[in-house]
Amino acid sequence: MNKNELKNILGGYFGREIAGDFRVLKEHEIAHYNDAAKFPFEGDSGLLREFCIFADSGTGDLWLLSSDGEIAFYDHDLEFLSEANLKKFDLNLAGWFEIAELFAKFEALDEPNASQKAEFEQSVAKICPQILEIWEI
Repeated sequence: MNKNELKNILGGYFGREIAGDFRVLKEHEIAHYNDAAKFPFEGDSGLLREFCIFADSGTGDLWLLSSDGEIAFYDHDLEFLSEANLKKFDLNLAGWFEIAELFAKFEALDEPNASQKAEFEQSVAKICPQILEIWEI
């Protein structure tokens, strides 16, 4: 998937925070984050040939989409942005949106009980169990 195809898919979501750690970047932010000449992070700007940064957590973590259409996550607490510091998921963009919506619904619950937590975790695990490895619920 190239960057123009990604922009077409994300069109209605530009700048939208779906859930706390799932904010689709604005179109100009995508262009900025994915311009190797303006790369704002310490790390390997060559990574941008294989991945496109399309979303963030609002706290410095990044969501990336590979040229093969798979999602990766970068935790800003790691040394720098490089392929070695990416958590790659068996997840495509449609699945990422599904998980973001699940997180939004879960975050809207006022003090979720054990049953609600278990149901949330099961729903996420059906789509991509690896996601639960990076969040404590």
